[in-house]
Amino acid sequence: MEYTFKSDVKPKDLFKIAMTRIYKSYTCVINIVFTVAMIALAIRFFKDAAPFFKGLIIFGIIMFPILQPLAIYSRSVKQLENLPAQMDIHFDDKGMEINCDGKSQFLPWSKITNAFKQLNMIVIMSDDKHGYMITDRVLLDKKDEFFDFVCDKIRK
Repeated sequence: MEYTFKSDVKPKDLFKIAMTRIYKSYTCVINIVFTVAMIALAIRFFKDAAPFFKGLIIFGIIMFPILQPLAIYSRSVKQLENLPAQMDIHFDDKGMEINCDGKSQFLPWSKITNAFKQLNMIVIMSDDKHGYMITDRVLLDKKDEFFDFVCDKIRK
């Protein structure tokens, strides 16, 4: 079988991955406990606090539910600025070929270390830190079929 996809990764895709990773870890517990503690402090001390401390309390309350997601989204935008705008990825029985800006790279299946599904994409890892993301917008109804194909080739 052969598959060809155009890479269509947007900041919201990277944002979803990062937020999922955060809220599936102990960081989530820390965020929730800190935010609840700040709300409790606000209820107890806000009316008697000086303006500077009121500002700190408000900052503490909005840090994890508002500021952290905004910072992660802005980091996602910056990450995509460093990636090529157009990338074609072709998969066949021999491996995967990546075409980008007139350059081509071939990776045999033996060099592919892993593949996994995320909420909105499949990520194919070429090593421990580098991977290729193919979103559901590109995969459409072929997601499960394609994922099975890739996993079968990696295991061989």
